[in-house]
Amino acid sequence: MMPAQEPLDVIIIPTDQCPCGQHPNAFVDMLIFRTVPHGIFHKIEIVCDFTDTIYDALFIFMPQE
Repeated sequence: MMPAQEPLDVIIIPTDQCPCGQHPNAFVDMLIFRTVPHGIFHKIEIVCDFTDTIYDALFIFMPQE
């Protein structure tokens, strides 16, 4: 059984797809959080240094066309 609170590992990936849309082609950090040691996906955040805003990435399932 897994404990209720596991430590998180963070992967930092530069991305030019910031949701704010105020700085095209400028890179910001995308943070991917996963549990240690199991590597289970926890959440993704994008940190915009230009607007000092943190965005949570929410995934939805859409039917394919």
